[in-house]
Amino acid sequence: MMAVALVVFIAALIQGVMGFGGALIAMPLLVGLLGIQIATPAFAVVGLAATLLNAIHWREHVTPRDLVSLVLPAIIGIPLGVWLLSRIDDTVITRVLGVLLIFYGTYSLLGAKIRQLGIGWAYVAGFASGLLTGAYNTGGPPVILYASARQWEPERFRGNLQTFFLLSSAIAVISHGFAGHYSTEVLHTVLLAIPTLLIGQFAGVRLCRYIKAETFRKLVLVFLMILGARLLFL
Repeated sequence: MMAVALVVFIAALIQGVMGFGGALIAMPLLVGLLGIQIATPAFAVVGLAATLLNAIHWREHVTPRDLVSLVLPAIIGIPLGVWLLSRIDDTVITRVLGVLLIFYGTYSLLGAKIRQLGIGWAYVAGFASGLLTGAYNTGGPPVILYASARQWEPERFRGNLQTFFLLSSAIAVISHGFAGHYSTEVLHTVLLAIPTLLIGQFAGVRLCRYIKAETFRKLVLVFLMILGARLLFL
């Protein structure tokens, strides 16, 4: 269980510095340690706590129309992802996640830009994010790519996405409860992870004062690509 605490600490540290990416780091490692049936509902609860602090901090920059366009389709996608969790082979999910990590890392490192998307694409991004959140707690890439394509200013980007992640995490936590996924082992994992989460989040916020965000961001993206390749080919 010390390994689980360490993974959560590292994920929270990255989340504190970057504002996102904790689940993308934690979930592949936690699945290897605990199995997907334990890791997904446990980190859903842990992730809810992680996004709450960020959402409060950036709440003044939320634009309600954008937020609603993402949240409504996610409400449909999250329960469907939770339902798929107990009915799909772990290998399928890990391979899909590997592709997403490689694509997202390459896209970000190259600084590629896609044409600005209309707000209608928010429904696609929200549903895809909800599906991945319910099944694997990795709903970040679709909405991050959508927000980048919309060319939101940094404050709007952080405010909308952190509030979206907070709401989608809350829906995921409730959905896992209705699905009966909160076993004794899951709850024990949550209790173990929360203290290290808080420590990691606090350390990340402090650390970002001394580390250049762009340099750290590139290192994280390289790590995501390596981890994605490992999930895809091993």
